[in-house]
Amino acid sequence: MPSIVRIAAAFAAALLAIGAVTAASLRSLSARRDWSRRIVHTQDVRLSIARVLTLATEAESAQRSYLLEGREESVESFRKAEEDLAREVDRLASLARDNSRQQERIAALAVRDDLRRREEEARERARVLEYQQRLIAIAGHDLRNPLTAVLVSAQMLLQRREELKPAQAIAVNRILRSAARIDALAGLLIDFTNARLGKGIPARASAMDARAVVERAIDELRETNPGREIRLESNAAALSGSWDPDRVSQLVSNLVSNALQYGARDAPVTVSLSRDAAGALEVRVHNQGPAIAAGLRRHLFEPHRRGEGAESAHPRGLGIGLFIVREIARAHGGSVEVRSDAQGTTFAVSLPDARPPPVSGDVDRQRETVATSIPAV
Repeated sequence: MPSIVRIAAAFAAALLAIGAVTAASLRSLSARRDWSRRIVHTQDVRLSIARVLTLATEAESAQRSYLLEGREESVESFRKAEEDLAREVDRLASLARDNSRQQERIAALAVRDDLRRREEEARERARVLEYQQRLIAIAGHDLRNPLTAVLVSAQMLLQRREELKPAQAIAVNRILRSAARIDALAGLLIDFTNARLGKGIPARASAMDARAVVERAIDELRETNPGREIRLESNAAALSGSWDPDRVSQLVSNLVSNALQYGARDAPVTVSLSRDAAGALEVRVHNQGPAIAAGLRRHLFEPHRRGEGAESAHPRGLGIGLFIVREIARAHGGSVEVRSDAQGTTFAVSLPDARPPPVSGDVDRQRETVATSIPAV
């Protein structure tokens, strides 16, 4: 009997040992399988990362090739590499979905890629815009050559007005005015392009009488706007100084044209000329009419910003006149401001005198000259 018990105990111990060994083997096999899956998963992640880097390099190379050589096939290569890159990033995110740290890195990678794409799109738009602006400047410059021929020919015909019939003289005058307007628009486009490309509007200061220059500009506007009243107010018969006469004339013409366009048609436009305490030329253009909206006033001197109803009332306007005014003021080292309320709108421009200030000896001599020129009473 005892021998049977011992045998049973030994058998049970053997079964337990077999069970323990089997369990240990199963755990070891499971661990090996788990480690094997992790190794394969890690390899997949590493291969996906390597593919992401490769595709990013291919996309960058194709993009650089297009920018340097301009080949259309490079664009197709770039687009394909970019699409493959997006798919591979998604696959990498799926592989790393159980790792929160890796998910954050992949999300950051996607954000950087999106920012890079947006940056490249912005650069491309800037390149296209610069090309368009340069093309406008070239077209405006080349347009002036035939326009000059038209203007000179029309002026020569008008010099022999007595040989022309009245209808012919009227037609030549119309040609002259239209060609002059086209020439002014071409110049405006060239100035706009130079300003937008960062070159600024060139201004060449020379000795001039500001009142005489402004009077001529206003007379030209009166001829083209016979039904409107344009007044000139100044407390001096002459305003001598050093400014660019062509730019001053252009500035006044733009401001008065803007005032005629948006002001009340039954009210005059007033141009005021004076000097401030520092000797700068002050030009004020006032028109009556509705006040400019505060929201528009903040962007009034930016290009292509036009007043309410301007697109329908004046569809041919370019919306760059006030931008040119601001750039002309800046070219003279000056400034422009606008005030608008129920009493009307006033644009005020300050243009510093480019002449150097006189030294003390010159001031004394000027005083002596003035004193000797005053007649005795």
